[in-house]
Amino acid sequence: MKILRLLIWFLFIGTINAQQNAAAVIRLFQQNNAVEWQLPVKGKSIPLMWYERHNSLAQEGFRTFVAYDQGAFAGSISVAPSTISGEVWHEGKAYFLSTEKGILKISTEKSQFSCGTCADGHCNTDMGTTTTPKTSTTARGVALAEVALPSEDERVLYNTNVMRTYRLAMLIDYSFYKGHCRSDMNKVKAFMTEVQAGLNEVCGREIGCQFELVNDPRLIITTKEKEVYDFPVVRTVVERATGDFNTLIGEENYDAGIVFSVYKDNRGLAHLGEITGKLKGGCIANHEFYIILHEFGHLLGSAHTFTIGGQTASSFTEPDRGNSIMSYINDPYGTYFSLPSIYTIRNRTNLHDAYYSDKARTQLVGLPQANIPYGEVSDNRAPVIHRAKLKKSYTLPPNTYFQFDIEASDPDGDPLLYMAHQADFKIFGKARFPSNRPTESNRIEFYQPYRKNRSNEWEAVPFKFTKPTETGEFTFWLGVCDGKVGAYKNGKPHVPLYDVYETKVNIVGGTPFRIINVSKSSAGKYKRGKDVTLTWGVDKNIFGEDSKVRILFSDDYGKSYKYVLADGIPNNGKATVIFPTQAKGWKGSALFVEGLFKIEVLNHIAYAVSRDTPGTLDMHSPDITFKNLPEPTITVKKNAIPAAPNVTAESYCKRGRINIVLSEEPHDTYLLRQWVATNGCGDKATAQQFIYYEKEAPINSLHFVGDLPKDMHVQCKGEIPEKATVKAEGADNIRIDYEEEMTEGDKKAYKLTRSWIAYADNALPIRHTQQILLRDTQKPELSSYPKSMIVKSEDQVPFKENLTATDNCDGVLPIVSSESSKYDDKGKKKEVTYVWFVEDNAHNENRYIQVITINPAITTPTVSTPTVSTPTVTTPTVSTPTVSTPTVSSPTVSTPTVSSPTVSTPTVSSPTVSSPTVSTPTVSTPTVSSPTVSTPTVSTPTVSTPTVSTPTVSTPTVSTPTVSTPTETNPEVSEVIIYNGVSTHNSHNYFKVENTDENRPIYVIIFDEMGLKVYENPDYGNPEVFRGYANVKNVIGKKALAGTYFYILRYYKNNTLEEKKGFLYVR
Repeated sequence: MKILRLLIWFLFIGTINAQQNAAAVIRLFQQNNAVEWQLPVKGKSIPLMWYERHNSLAQEGFRTFVAYDQGAFAGSISVAPSTISGEVWHEGKAYFLSTEKGILKISTEKSQFSCGTCADGHCNTDMGTTTTPKTSTTARGVALAEVALPSEDERVLYNTNVMRTYRLAMLIDYSFYKGHCRSDMNKVKAFMTEVQAGLNEVCGREIGCQFELVNDPRLIITTKEKEVYDFPVVRTVVERATGDFNTLIGEENYDAGIVFSVYKDNRGLAHLGEITGKLKGGCIANHEFYIILHEFGHLLGSAHTFTIGGQTASSFTEPDRGNSIMSYINDPYGTYFSLPSIYTIRNRTNLHDAYYSDKARTQLVGLPQANIPYGEVSDNRAPVIHRAKLKKSYTLPPNTYFQFDIEASDPDGDPLLYMAHQADFKIFGKARFPSNRPTESNRIEFYQPYRKNRSNEWEAVPFKFTKPTETGEFTFWLGVCDGKVGAYKNGKPHVPLYDVYETKVNIVGGTPFRIINVSKSSAGKYKRGKDVTLTWGVDKNIFGEDSKVRILFSDDYGKSYKYVLADGIPNNGKATVIFPTQAKGWKGSALFVEGLFKIEVLNHIAYAVSRDTPGTLDMHSPDITFKNLPEPTITVKKNAIPAAPNVTAESYCKRGRINIVLSEEPHDTYLLRQWVATNGCGDKATAQQFIYYEKEAPINSLHFVGDLPKDMHVQCKGEIPEKATVKAEGADNIRIDYEEEMTEGDKKAYKLTRSWIAYADNALPIRHTQQILLRDTQKPELSSYPKSMIVKSEDQVPFKENLTATDNCDGVLPIVSSESSKYDDKGKKKEVTYVWFVEDNAHNENRYIQVITINPAITTPTVSTPTVSTPTVTTPTVSTPTVSTPTVSSPTVSTPTVSSPTVSTPTVSSPTVSSPTVSTPTVSTPTVSSPTVSTPTVSTPTVSTPTVSTPTVSTPTVSTPTVSTPTETNPEVSEVIIYNGVSTHNSHNYFKVENTDENRPIYVIIFDEMGLKVYENPDYGNPEVFRGYANVKNVIGKKALAGTYFYILRYYKNNTLEEKKGFLYVR
């Protein structure tokens, strides 16, 4: 790979050099696929590495590159034959590149864009102000109850070996085309490829999915007459978007959609997790990439992670505004997902794991589901954390810094990224520690950072660490990922795989572990090679009597610790060490050192530093200066220790010569060498070298023995096998950790993930994972299926049979049945229809129809099989535990009409009923702006029974029937019926609940699609009912609601408390 370096410097701040054009930069990128180009910004340059990436419009002349700044993803650009455009971010600022008349232009924009979930007063959009949300614990807990988040103590971050590719449709509305793209089709396509490159870079490295652009001109609106949205509010757009995508290009021609328009309320919004559902086009953003990625994070399944959002769909795993992309920091540098976000996204993928193995999408792998992507199988193997030295919990005193050293290995030799993120899900106000970007360093530190205030004084950055006296238990996920190589490795798919270890940090009362004092050599200054005494606070009740510490020194203020001053000494609160003789001076001056002392507790996570803010140490000139000293700290094989060099020294003292004595002090893990020099004036100085031994490669190899549990699909919960006993061999003292999590998906489907991790000292760990899909796919069966027939007269019509239904999982189920009749012009009955309907708890339906036709012209009654097949009505994909805009539109079925989720006997308004035509219900993606769903009124005409004699098959003898005028009566209904169609204009259409126990309270709570509570009533119907208006304080402005909502209903039936969840629709 050829790398060409180009440095471009500008003479004037904020503007491009008048003689500089874009051609040289474009030519540089066109001739290379890896470029080092320093982005010129305000008189300085930002060194960036650029790598070419695939895009869907390459055949039209567009090439895309992604930028990296010291290993961190930093932007993407699109390069065409005569233009270059894109977005780059650095130190919290976004820089936008464009080409105007051949000149390269770089500008900055201050975004006022926000995520819609934080709207309505719940998120402060002023970045200069930090506020604490004022919301009740009860309200927060209820709002989160329906978000797909892990349980308190069982969670498994699932690894998939399939790289999924989604067809991405971008709707470029007229206002965006005219404004941001300046009515230039090339600018439109350049923008599309930039977004594609950015999404693929992050999602390929962290999630395991890619996006291919839908290149369809119908998605680019170039005239005002065809404008889809005329300066709308984003909520209106997100409710309509999927329907508009379906109208423009067809539902079957894309997998994910995002709308770019100009909005009244400048914010983003997206349906939660709907990339696996029917509302896949519900994503809104502006042109800034981190906003786009944030909203796609919602679409992929992640809630927010911040805390300041208050009552909103959030995991609350990051303090204040948070750090990661699913937080609310308005910082483009946060273009990464935290482990809690990856967990929720991967869980959704795990529950919706079907994919097509061919791009033509004909070969389905897995069970049918909504919105199935194309998938490529990866042979990548997951990294493994070495658990032997980690503990399930650590105890710390208050106000104590701590760090995690994560040792891991990858069986494929892939480079690894490390992270440690707080994972106290769903507990508002528990987040204390930032979820920082994954790093190549396997040491993750947590400490109190400081910053300069307006008075140029140092102050603690709020919401980055615990308060000085705070105690509590905090959950951390230690993670490692092999996604650094990207989505593809050597042309083959490379799905990022993770290993995660959960531990607890328990902060209790006691003496903080902090450095109290560092003594100076003399006259308030330090001297190289001289003794320095450190004192620190230590609580023996927490660390024990045998605790040991290591003391380090940094001469670049903590960026690196090249000097070991002591290792394995008692943690007793005091130690005398040698100031490093090789400590480098600040900016070349030997009289100042950016020095920092650090004390680490061995086999623990606690550490302390000598100061919290940057500064320098004042130094005396040394009495003795060493020459030819080796590196202060090295690591070698134990049998390859280098010989000691010939160290010499100089001194100001001219009395006699300098005497140097070398000593070696062996330890279990290192060798300490010391050179002690003395001069004729009585001065002494000491130099040290710590030679650490390389860790020997594990001599043991673990392997599981016996038959390992296999993945399986079971129909019923009772079929789930007991946890298998897994054994391993290959080393002594093998420990096996077991992880298990049951997650709920759509249509009462569950995924049980079981994982066994075996590990031992001096051996690499191994893992086995079993997936059990619990999904009932069998419909209930009726006791019989009466055949349709033709009879000669009405008195030959048989009675409706009293059928029963049995389900493979639920046993005997109640049946809803109905009867309807047709009459000719003379009022004589000509057809009778019987319908039986049953549904199990997994929403598998069985509807059967028997039609009896009365035809006096026939001579012999005939019995025929009905021409109507018994359809299984498949409920649309609905992820119940996730509070998002529902994916359900009521299935339309002709005679009878059944609306989901409450199925009841259909309405019969008159004795004349049209001929039943039953087909598989068509489930269409709704335009969610104003769905109308109402559960029909149940009534059945009752016809008096005629006197019928027993007919013979050949010539039936039938007495003349006396038919009374049909009357309508209501059948006895025992099940609870919910009317979920609500109108703010019709007082009769309210949220109605029938057939619950009388004189017992009904509790109703209603959320919008992002999990925000809009209505709550603990005594529903007494007398207040929900007529489409909010009754909670957090809904700002107009109280009338519109769209799709999620309800939780608790009621008593037969003296038993029951609960139902579902969707309701307001217009």
